[in-house]
Amino acid sequence: MKKTMRWLAAVLAVLIVVSCLAACGGGGGNPAAGTYKGLYTKFVGDDDDAKNTEDEFTLILNADGKGTHKRDGEEFKVTWTLDGENFAMTETFLGLSIEYTGTLVGNRLDIFNDDPENIFTCEYVYEKQ
Repeated sequence: MKKTMRWLAAVLAVLIVVSCLAACGGGGGNPAAGTYKGLYTKFVGDDDDAKNTEDEFTLILNADGKGTHKRDGEEFKVTWTLDGENFAMTETFLGLSIEYTGTLVGNRLDIFNDDPENIFTCEYVYEKQ
C-alpha cells in the first residue's frame, strides 16, 4: 500500500511540474513569439523604391498572445494570433483598435493595417531577431 501511495505521489508531482512548465511557456512555446526588427514600411500602392526606413520600429510578441508595437516613438499594446502562416494582430491606440493581417514565413513577418489590396494601406515588414 505504501509503495502504491509513493508511486501515485510521484506521478502527481510529475503532472504538476509538466502543467506548470506548459503554463509558463516552457512546453514548447509559440514559434511566432520573439522580437521583430522593422525592416521597412511602405504604402501598398508605392513601388519598392518608396520604402521608408527612417524611423525605427519593433514588434515584441509574447507567447501568451500579447505584445508591444513600438513605432513613431510610442509603444502600443497588441494582441495577436498565428494560424499556420496567417498572422492577425489588434493594436490598441487611444482606446481604439487597429486591425492588422499578414503572414509569417520563416523569420519574415509582413503585416498590413488595412486591406492589403488598398493602395493607401501601410505595409510593415519585420525580421525576427
